[in-house]
Amino acid sequence: MPLGDVQGVLTLPQLASAFNLAGTADGELLNVVRKGLAFVKRIHPGDSIPSELLDGSASWSVDDRHRVIAESRLRVQLGTWMAGKEASARDVTDLLKLANDPEIRDKMQEAITTIAERLGLGRARRVEVLDRVDRLARELSYIEALRDRFAAVKMIVMKLGQLAALYGPERGFSEEIRRVLVLMRKPMAEFEGIFVQIDGQTSEIVSVLGNFERQIGFIRETRDTLHSKFMPWDGLIGRWQDLAVEIGTPAEALLRATYRFMARHFSQDENWTLQYGGQPNRPSR
Repeated sequence: MPLGDVQGVLTLPQLASAFNLAGTADGELLNVVRKGLAFVKRIHPGDSIPSELLDGSASWSVDDRHRVIAESRLRVQLGTWMAGKEASARDVTDLLKLANDPEIRDKMQEAITTIAERLGLGRARRVEVLDRVDRLARELSYIEALRDRFAAVKMIVMKLGQLAALYGPERGFSEEIRRVLVLMRKPMAEFEGIFVQIDGQTSEIVSVLGNFERQIGFIRETRDTLHSKFMPWDGLIGRWQDLAVEIGTPAEALLRATYRFMARHFSQDENWTLQYGGQPNRPSR
């Protein structure tokens, strides 16, 4: 809200406290809004409650390609597990090609039957395993979409490196670029760590299908964590995607904006958490 020439921030808990809303319907509604802002950027009067709070499903959508990639990863996992060997795909193109290999497809069908027996369902109930695989692919498609967001953040780092090479050590902006790159290390390592964890947790396909509901809960929790962390980057990503890598005012203005963003959210001497639709909230010391 405007306070003279500056913008003031009043958190929702402060608002509830100031108007004595604890235990009231309005107080409960503000609490729902506070939780909902972890999943959407804005909530207006009359908006629906984010589905993450209702049934755990995502309130945002993914592209068909993300579902295809998730299905392909599972197909390869099942096929190679049955064959008793690991097949690695260097990129998405290799993954899709491998997933459509006739041998992998045949081994996948064998794996479904074998897993049904291992889980005590029996061959006659292999369709239940297929249903689990299908649902797992739907859940993992959101992780694949979030990989694209991570790739977009990596794109920012790549363009920063290109600008550093253009400006060179003799230009003043090279030091500003270096400071931004230093600040980028923390979120990049955090994102990388989360993806490594989710990949490791879902790599044992038999274990995932055997402990299905617990694994789905873990995938959704990871999805929500990543989605919340990527939301503040959206505007910045779009600007960097549109930027031509060349010396000039547009690059320098975006670099300054990026430095302000990084210093605000990822200061090296502060631990920041993003709450309330991406607003930084300092934890107590």
